[in-house]
Amino acid sequence: MSKEGLAEATKVTTEAPTMYQEVEQEENVPRGYVKIMEIIAYDPVGKKINDVGKETIIEKGRSPYFCQDSADIITFKENNKGARIETFSIQTLKNVAMKYINDPRNMKQFERKV
Repeated sequence: MSKEGLAEATKVTTEAPTMYQEVEQEENVPRGYVKIMEIIAYDPVGKKINDVGKETIIEKGRSPYFCQDSADIITFKENNKGARIETFSIQTLKNVAMKYINDPRNMKQFERKV
C-alpha cells in the first residue's frame, strides 16, 4: 500500500504474441540477416476470353505475408483455400524480418483452426 492508503497496481506487462523464432542460419546468409519465406496469394476476381477464344482467370494479388517454417505454408494454404499461392525465399535484416513476421495482419493468416 502507498502512504495515501491507495493500493498500488503491479508493474507486470504481458508480452505481445510473437511468431518470429531464433533459428540457426545457413552458411550463405550474411551476418545480421535471416532467411524467411515470402508468400503472395492471388485471389480470382473474374474471367475473360482472350483473342483466340481461350478463357483466362483474372487474379488480384494481396500484400505479401511472411513466415520462417515450411509447416506455416501448409497452414496458410488451409486458411486461404481458393487462392493461388507463390512462395519465395528471401534474406532480410533480422529486425525487418521480426517486424514483418510479428505484424498482427501477418500472424492472423497463420492461425491454426481447430
